[in-house]
Amino acid sequence: MLYIGAISGTSVDGLDLSIVDIASTEIKILNSETVPFPATLKSNLQRLAFNEDDSIELFGISHAELGTFTGLAIRELIEKNTLDPSCITAIGSHGQTVRHRPDGSAGFSLQIGDSNRIAQITGINTIADFRAADIACGGQGAPLVPKFHEVMFRTPEFDRVVLNIGGIANVTFLPADLSAEVIGFDTGPGNTLMDRWVQHKLARPFDSEGAMAASGTVNEKLFENLCSNPWLSRTPPKSTGKEYFNLNRILRALDHLGQNPDDEDVLATLTQFTNTTISNAIQSWCCRAGEVIVCGGGRLNSHLLDLLQQSLPSFKVIPCEKYELDGDTVEAAAFAYLAHLYVTKQTGNIRSVTGAKAERVLGCCYVGKS
Repeated sequence: MLYIGAISGTSVDGLDLSIVDIASTEIKILNSETVPFPATLKSNLQRLAFNEDDSIELFGISHAELGTFTGLAIRELIEKNTLDPSCITAIGSHGQTVRHRPDGSAGFSLQIGDSNRIAQITGINTIADFRAADIACGGQGAPLVPKFHEVMFRTPEFDRVVLNIGGIANVTFLPADLSAEVIGFDTGPGNTLMDRWVQHKLARPFDSEGAMAASGTVNEKLFENLCSNPWLSRTPPKSTGKEYFNLNRILRALDHLGQNPDDEDVLATLTQFTNTTISNAIQSWCCRAGEVIVCGGGRLNSHLLDLLQQSLPSFKVIPCEKYELDGDTVEAAAFAYLAHLYVTKQTGNIRSVTGAKAERVLGCCYVGKS
């Protein structure tokens, strides 16, 4: 059974796609790629995702344009791999998160990327809106990838933590004791603070391999200010978005401290902050030793991975390529798997991860074929 997964992550780097073959006893990722966004669409998505524009018109236009872009990108992926569209059971489309505020009686998580258009363009049934059912059941609606991580990575040999460093970082704890519950939660910032600082100051997309951060010195007062964020001390289940971790938060902190440190020192501080929030979360709520498998764009930041290895000396920190998986598109494959769970009427959330009162079949189907 072939599925296609599609997601635009919190870093808004591009559209991640995966073709996944799901048999009764095995999941195999056949092909993956990341398709860059056109400049205008990327700018509009960033404005929405980074809370820099609340325009309903921009929301609607971007929703339609991202749906069209996703549908065309999937159709091209199918053609490049010489597949018959009728062989694709379903598409699992996550879309682009523009707000994630799951707490309270009116909690919600908003993803855009019109699945009606994806289904229309591809002619393939498209499963989307994966988070709403979990939130309606009292959960955080995130993370949703732990069920996929469990199937792909769990082993009775030793404890494992799957760490995804996108814009926001999240972990899945897979205990070696197979009777123990899987735990998963957001740890805080992944690439988002580092990337936004470099974009703001240097007009570059990111700090390649963490070289600029490695040349700087941690500003202790700024570091302490960032670490005072009360969200960090919350116990899992928990999830977050850029409402807590954004450029304005950095600028307010610097203004409050009355400081104007060098750009590389701020970046060194932000990188250390990301490292600390991740490593503290793993040691506090996951385990004390084992293996950390790193996915997402942050795995390419060699300076950050060095910091993580130093902070987690009893762990082996390794990129997921060791297991012949493309670290940029693991989440896309996860949403292909969630589409499979929807089609086969299996639950997609894990109560111990999201905090939901019950496990639910996740998603809604947009019909592309009868």
